[in-house]
Amino acid sequence: MARGTFTVSGRGWVLALGLGGLLSGLTGCSPAEEVAPPAVESQAQRLAAPIGQRISLKACSTQKFVSADQNLTNTALVADRATVQDWEEFQVVDAGGGLIALRAVYSDRYVSADTNLGGQLVANRTSIQDWEKFEWVDLGNNSIALKARSNGLFVSADLDRGASGPLYADRTSADCWESFTVTILGGGGGWVELWRDDFDGTSVNPANWTAITDIHVNSEQQQYTTSPQNIQVSNGTLKLIARNEWNNGYPFTSGRLESAGLREFGHGKVEARIKMPVGPGLWPAFWMLGNNIGQVGWPACGELDIMENVGYADWTSGALHGPGYSGNTPINQRFYPASPVSNWHIYATEFSSQDIKWFIDGVLLKTVTRAEVERYGQWVYDRPFFIILNLAVGGTYPNGTNGATTPYFGVPQSTLDLIRNTPQALEVDWVRFSQWQ
Repeated sequence: MARGTFTVSGRGWVLALGLGGLLSGLTGCSPAEEVAPPAVESQAQRLAAPIGQRISLKACSTQKFVSADQNLTNTALVADRATVQDWEEFQVVDAGGGLIALRAVYSDRYVSADTNLGGQLVANRTSIQDWEKFEWVDLGNNSIALKARSNGLFVSADLDRGASGPLYADRTSADCWESFTVTILGGGGGWVELWRDDFDGTSVNPANWTAITDIHVNSEQQQYTTSPQNIQVSNGTLKLIARNEWNNGYPFTSGRLESAGLREFGHGKVEARIKMPVGPGLWPAFWMLGNNIGQVGWPACGELDIMENVGYADWTSGALHGPGYSGNTPINQRFYPASPVSNWHIYATEFSSQDIKWFIDGVLLKTVTRAEVERYGQWVYDRPFFIILNLAVGGTYPNGTNGATTPYFGVPQSTLDLIRNTPQALEVDWVRFSQWQ
């Protein structure tokens, strides 16, 4: 939660249990109208894309396989390979909204129909934006067409460009040139859930979480407590509640939970279903710290901010903090959920030895590679991390966004009135950890 943003494969540790040890007084550690032919449209509803599966694509026009050969300029896709090797394997990824993305297995890069390249297909993108999204259109007989989200046009292996010509998304309808035979090569593993907390019952599970009360950082205006007025479990959810009441010289009270020494996680997927209060200066966060913080300190331990919000309904942010890229970190980004943050959303990260990814509701929003991080400093994400859930009030990040200095730093009068009239809660339905197996 220091100012900061940012996960798909995970092949590392399982989870560490029962180590003991808490954090106290850590400086800086608290928590971005086109219509296809009718026959195509009617058939498109019959079969779903094989999400998570590795596939090959054979072009009807050339009877050769589509390749993302790394030796090609711009990694342009061509349909000229007689056999399927690594370059000809693609994983089908759920891109949200009924759309898919294709990840070139050999390079771990996404296929893009970049309109700046005239819709030419290249496989060199590290994250999924509109250019990397496609509609999977079933044509029957194990053949499909791909319709690019970027321009609403079908991908074509037009023989007029030559038998080895690049693929373009530039056709308004689908015929043989736009048809590809799909062969499913395998799943390549899958996510296996290893731990979760559903917040059933009437209290926080002490095997999973410790309530922290001695953290005062980032000029935040709250005192964390263990009181049920600030930390509650009821009706299947966790509530961290901010109240306007003086405590230990701070004008607000709230709650913070950490899994340090209890549940610590290596490479994998960490996710939570969360809904948040809205009001400038409220600062809920779902984030992680390296479990060696007691030995090396912050930021050398590494920090992965899965989700932060400073009281605005339409955006959250994520960030990485580590040696050489902490505080006002260059590795950060705002994310825009499909509906207000006061609705339920699933916020997730996947981190491996090679990259870190951020998701909201299953949609990949950001990928940061190890090489990108190492431009700024040491990669410190190859060890177990623990989870933090907290609701701060005011402080440096809210102030940097809303500019409020009165009545409290980072808290405008409207938000003080909001909390005073109705205590505000960060609500968590569940938290879970999975590994790719």
